[in-house]
Amino acid sequence: MHQSIGNLTSLNFLNLEGCWSLKNLPESISNLMSLGTLNISACSQLEKLPECMGDMKSLTMVLVDGIKTEQFLSSIGQLKYVKWLSLRGCSSAPPRPSCSLISADVSNLKRWLSTSFTQWRLVKHLKLSNGGLSDRTTNCVDFRGMFSLEVLDLRENKFSSLPSGIGFLPKLRCLVVKTCKYLLSIQDLPSSLCLLDASYCKSLERVRIPIEAKKELCVNIYECFSVEEIQGIEGLNNSFWNVSVALDHSPNKLQKSSHSPNKLQKSVVEVLFLLVSLAQEETHTIGTYID
Repeated sequence: MHQSIGNLTSLNFLNLEGCWSLKNLPESISNLMSLGTLNISACSQLEKLPECMGDMKSLTMVLVDGIKTEQFLSSIGQLKYVKWLSLRGCSSAPPRPSCSLISADVSNLKRWLSTSFTQWRLVKHLKLSNGGLSDRTTNCVDFRGMFSLEVLDLRENKFSSLPSGIGFLPKLRCLVVKTCKYLLSIQDLPSSLCLLDASYCKSLERVRIPIEAKKELCVNIYECFSVEEIQGIEGLNNSFWNVSVALDHSPNKLQKSSHSPNKLQKSVVEVLFLLVSLAQEETHTIGTYID
C-alpha cells in the first residue's frame, strides 16, 4: 500500500479484506483522523500494525478475522480506542495452509493474550468465534480486565468450560457460545447478562444462572439434548425469564436421565411452552446484540 493513503483525511471506512499479499500498512495511515472502521480480515501476510495507529481516536471498529501471527496479534493491543473488535477464524480459505485464529503454540498465546486483553478496556463488542479456542488455550485467557465489554461472541470454539473472568464483566449483556459442541457446563455468569445463547451445544449438561440478576434474561439452549439441570431458576419470578429447550421427540427423554425428574421438571419442563415463541424471536433478539 502506498504512503499516499494518508492524504485521504476524510476517509471513514477502509476495506482491505482478502488482500493476502499485503505485508505492511504505511505509517501515513495515522493521518486518517476520520477513519472509524478498518477491515483487514484475511490479510494473512500482514506482519503488524504501525505503532502510530494507537493514537487514532476515531478508529473504533476493527475487523481482523483470519489473521493469527503472534507479532500481528500483539500489535492489536495498542489500539486503545477500539470498541468493536472481531478476531474470528476465517470462514473462506485464503491461499494458506490454516485459517485458525489461535496458534497451536500455547507459549506464544500466553504472551500476546495476557497483554492484549488487559489493554482492551474500551472494547464493547468482541468476536472470537470459530477461533480454535480449546481447554488448553483458554487457560491463557482472562477477560476480567475488559470492563466495558457488552457483547462477547465465542461461538464454534472447542473448550469444555468457559474462559476465566467472564463472571467479573460488569457490563456484559450478551454471551454467545452457540455450537460449542464440547462445552459441558456454563457457570459464573455476571448478573448484568440479558442474553445467553448456547444453542446447539450438544454436550451441554448444566447451566447455572446468576440468581442476583435483576433484568429479564433470555436463555437459549435450543437443541441441547444433553441438558440435565438448569440452576438458579428456583424461587425466581418466571415473568423475567425466557428459557428455550428443545428435547427430542421421545416422551421418555426425561426418564432416561440419571438426575431427579422433579429437578428437571422445575428447571426445564415448565418452560418448554416458551420454545415456539422464543424460536421465532431468536433471530431478531440475537441480531440486536450481535450484528
